[in-house]
Amino acid sequence: MKKTCYLFLLFAGWLMIGTSCLDDLNTSPLEGGLATTPDVAWENSETYEKFAAKIYACFAMSGNNGPNGLDDLSAEDQGEATFLRSYWNLQELTTDEAVCAWEDDGLSGLMFCNWTSANRFTNLSYNRILMTIAYCNEYLRQTDDSKLSERNVEDALKETVQTYRAEVRAIRAMKYFFLMDLFANVPFVTEDMPVGEPGYLPVQKGREFFFPWIESELKSVENRLPEKSASTYGRISNPVVWMTLAKMYLNSEIYTGEKRYTDAVTYLAKITGAGYALDPVYRNMFGADNHLSPEIIFPVVFDGQKTTSYGGTTYLMAGAYDPDDMEPESNFGLNQAWKGIRAKETLSDLFTEKDKRALFWTNGRTRECSPLYDFKAGYSVVKYVNKKSDGTPGSNPAFPDTDFPFFRLADAYLMYAEAVLRGGEGGSRDTALWYVNEIRKRAGVPGISDYELSLDFLLEERARELYWEGHRRTDLIRFNRFTANYRWPWKNGVYLGTNNISDHYKLFPIPGTELSANPNMEQNKGY
Repeated sequence: MKKTCYLFLLFAGWLMIGTSCLDDLNTSPLEGGLATTPDVAWENSETYEKFAAKIYACFAMSGNNGPNGLDDLSAEDQGEATFLRSYWNLQELTTDEAVCAWEDDGLSGLMFCNWTSANRFTNLSYNRILMTIAYCNEYLRQTDDSKLSERNVEDALKETVQTYRAEVRAIRAMKYFFLMDLFANVPFVTEDMPVGEPGYLPVQKGREFFFPWIESELKSVENRLPEKSASTYGRISNPVVWMTLAKMYLNSEIYTGEKRYTDAVTYLAKITGAGYALDPVYRNMFGADNHLSPEIIFPVVFDGQKTTSYGGTTYLMAGAYDPDDMEPESNFGLNQAWKGIRAKETLSDLFTEKDKRALFWTNGRTRECSPLYDFKAGYSVVKYVNKKSDGTPGSNPAFPDTDFPFFRLADAYLMYAEAVLRGGEGGSRDTALWYVNEIRKRAGVPGISDYELSLDFLLEERARELYWEGHRRTDLIRFNRFTANYRWPWKNGVYLGTNNISDHYKLFPIPGTELSANPNMEQNKGY
């Protein structure tokens, strides 16, 4: 068992379910006594920690029982209803890095870059993120000073709750950042708004509003969060906030039209000075004991005994494994093999033979990912495994102990180099080159010269270093290669792909059910 104090492990057996993504979290007792009303729940001092645990759990789990059960959202497949699986599909299947052999309208819409407002993965991502925001709002609503005083909460617990509140505010800001990146124009709801009252409907806001609001929220909780340490692994700390801000600043020209590369350099310098280090072994960051890695800044934590899911790293392993020829349990520590997702040749072709990051299974596979629905077409990605760095398996052959490295130091290094090349002040080109070459040295490939350090090179190096980690769609948009100037297999529904598609695909559509329920909402242009 990995030794962490990750809060959602405390959540088992305690239940609070909301009535909708945007409604009050008023509940009534469920049959069997598994739930309680808020008034009663908040009289219990353990509720403050357990509800915070639930909010963290929304990164990894589909409900209150793993791998499914007591579900948060309605979905035919609860694995798809998890945040990480639906988010990963939007960020990776829409790009040059991944393809799926399952013949399915929702997946094909993503792979062909011709999704609609009915696409279930866009809808699941939207609803999952908004539901988490609703939980955050309820936590903040129930833990303000007046509520704590009414309940005569002891001073020591009040102090602890203030830390939880800072974490919850940071998570809410991060979730709005994801919505801003994916959908741009979404409903804005905070704990101060009369959600649930008759006639109230949230107002839609755009990136020009969300960018400064998210920025302000994240900065307001700096230095009020848990200190970075082994005992706070998996929780929000200052470096997690800094990384989110740096990603916002790096993409600011896309979001707001304003260049904020100097701000990106500033916050990336904070991260590189925060005590993280490149993991000496690349593949160790994607195994069952990756909580030991000195590089991971923010993980989505999974545990084969207590935090099980058909999303997350289970999906990334089982979806890539083939029981016919890969012996997944003996080779990779997992006995689930669904043979669905694999790499496009636009990804696998980026690597030289000696690159240690090229974690592909090529036996019995063709390089080209055509035919589309043939799992043997395209290399299998074996980046994520349920084995520890010493080769021993994780605690459960059915569900991995492997955490998902949502933010890590190599990403910060590459972001720093990009921000400097884009004109960010306060950084150094020499430092940028050193960061890039440290990453390449770990990969076992030659360093590059200053002359070779360019934005085009960095886009390719980001793919080599960060593939299948949920960054690619945002990267391609920032480099103006998503809807224009670049073709990849199956873009626009044909194997050869097309260079250009409509710019409206830079955003995902607002779900049709949201538009029907809330007349304040308008659809994103082009849908």
